[in-house]
Amino acid sequence: MQEYLERNKERHENRVFYCTDEVTQATYVQLHTSQGLEVLFMDSFIDSHFVSFLEREYSHIKFARVDAELDDTLIDKDKSEDIVDPNTNQTRGEKIKEFFQKALAKPKLTIRTEALKGDASAPPAMVLLPEQLRRMQEMNALLQQQAMQFPEEHILLVNTSHPMIQNLMSLNQGAIVTGSAVSPSEELANMICHHVYDLALMAQKGFDADGMKAFVERSNQVLTQLTERALT
Repeated sequence: MQEYLERNKERHENRVFYCTDEVTQATYVQLHTSQGLEVLFMDSFIDSHFVSFLEREYSHIKFARVDAELDDTLIDKDKSEDIVDPNTNQTRGEKIKEFFQKALAKPKLTIRTEALKGDASAPPAMVLLPEQLRRMQEMNALLQQQAMQFPEEHILLVNTSHPMIQNLMSLNQGAIVTGSAVSPSEELANMICHHVYDLALMAQKGFDADGMKAFVERSNQVLTQLTERALT
């Protein structure tokens, strides 16, 4: 532990980043390592208890799983979201947040917008599970000898610098609404919004049977509409 802290004191002093599943958390690990953040692989059953033990031994250190919260090092502060559109009186981040809230319509889902560093390998969106909340749920599942259910209350972080998100907002803004009908562009934008959320959930194993069925059906609809557009 002391060697880890010494190696990383310039990058993330007194903070330890770790992952518990190399496969499902691969996107989160790649995002951290691409910015020079060292991630510990703690994927044994006893490791979750070992983290709690280490926190008692090193009370000045904060342990965070890679999918719990994003360090400021991963956020591109140079890409300002504070410019207000005079037509809507909203910043770009506010418009993206409002669009996702309306399209997904999930009251218990918290949506955040940030510009992430990195190239195209950075995901368009990520699901974050706050560290302490996740630990409490894991402990309850262990005491009840049940598999942990994916929490309804979680965070969807939308990467405002990703080309897909920028294209998605352009598609939605270009939609033409006639009366009460939904235009094809608006319908496609809403489906892609759900698709972005679904892909973020997949990285967290957040699907149940109904969710997987809906994802497959929506994927087919999105691909059908995209191929139709390519032919016109």
